[in-house]
Amino acid sequence: MTTTTPTRDAEATRHAILRAALDLFAEEGFEAVGVRSIGARAGVDYSLISRYFGGKDELFVEVIKSGSVNWQRRWGDRESFAERVTDDVLAVPNGGRVLRDLLVLMRSAGSDKAKRLIDEALGHHGFRDLEAWIGGEDADVRARLLMGFLAGMAITRDLNSKFDLSHERAVVMREQLRSAVAAFLMPAT
Repeated sequence: MTTTTPTRDAEATRHAILRAALDLFAEEGFEAVGVRSIGARAGVDYSLISRYFGGKDELFVEVIKSGSVNWQRRWGDRESFAERVTDDVLAVPNGGRVLRDLLVLMRSAGSDKAKRLIDEALGHHGFRDLEAWIGGEDADVRARLLMGFLAGMAITRDLNSKFDLSHERAVVMREQLRSAVAAFLMPAT
């Protein structure tokens, strides 16, 4: 009698680990998260993290890189960007992927090790692609203002989970956010 061991889909396992790591790094930051908690959240043995990524540091770099790729996909055309990113920030219950990517960076940036890994993942010119996409005069300034504004929205959303966001208030917030984001895309006059 031959027994077979159930095989896991390697890509599904890798994706589950990345998703769990993204969520945990967004919730707690780099320093507070361990490989055991990532494995538990992913529903896999934590030793698979080493197998697929090499360790926590390399997994963190992959989370940052995937966030950067996701962010660049989100850019799309500038005319509808403000609407898309606003919808992502206001997505319920925990915001969309862009918001979680920002939370990973913010919750981890206090760690010197995490900052080094972020630089490794994004390169020392992490804003360069965003600046090129925004274009025009002072794109470097507007790129940083945009990221700072969105990071502030991530914190505000995270801290105000009990904020009464009735339909009417959500409409007002969505329009204000869209206008603010759109303003960062336009060169100063």
